[in-house]
Amino acid sequence: MSAVAEPMTARAPRTAADWIGCAFFCAFAATIPLTSGKSGLLLLPPMLYEVVVAATFLVRRQPRRTLPGIGSRLAAYGATFLMPLFLWSAARWAPSYLASTDLTPIRALGAFAWLFGTLVAFWPIWYLRRSFSIEPEARELTTSGPYSFARHPIYATQILQYAGIWLLHATIPLGIVFALWLAILRIRVGYEERVLGAEFEAYRGYKQRVWAFGPALLGARTVKSG
Repeated sequence: MSAVAEPMTARAPRTAADWIGCAFFCAFAATIPLTSGKSGLLLLPPMLYEVVVAATFLVRRQPRRTLPGIGSRLAAYGATFLMPLFLWSAARWAPSYLASTDLTPIRALGAFAWLFGTLVAFWPIWYLRRSFSIEPEARELTTSGPYSFARHPIYATQILQYAGIWLLHATIPLGIVFALWLAILRIRVGYEERVLGAEFEAYRGYKQRVWAFGPALLGARTVKSG
């Protein structure tokens, strides 16, 4: 993994919270696809991503800066759990919310978006594996690899996956939840960029060069520092 010139932080000793976090995300990743009926197949790649998230609890470095406050945590965990929990709940208790889209071209576009997001999803999280966190924390500033194309490539792949799922099941309830998830994600990104900008001077220039979620078609660049 390539990072800017700031010295890397040491690997933090594993705490009980790290082991609990790892176990929780593994259990969450196993339970959701297995109990979601037919939609479980579509949720399998995002849940495999959660397994990788679980592993990062055991290998990540100590944070150099954190962001206090309940708002940042609510945004982080809301963006993490909202879509999987809604899809799981709908599959069990409101299957009409996941009715298949009638138009074949829309379904084909949804399948393509989901598949493409799935295929590239693990590249950025593997690249960031020693610096990943759920809550806004600054460990290292990575600007190469997938992070040279987007400031938040992990979220970009999630947008593609969830957009694909919505196109495959283009119901109003799922569309509302997807729109809410996008709004929470933007708030989460704002918190993360605030802590990164406070810790790394180079982040200001990086924000001016690289869009949030990829090229202009997929992302929005934020020039003003948080």
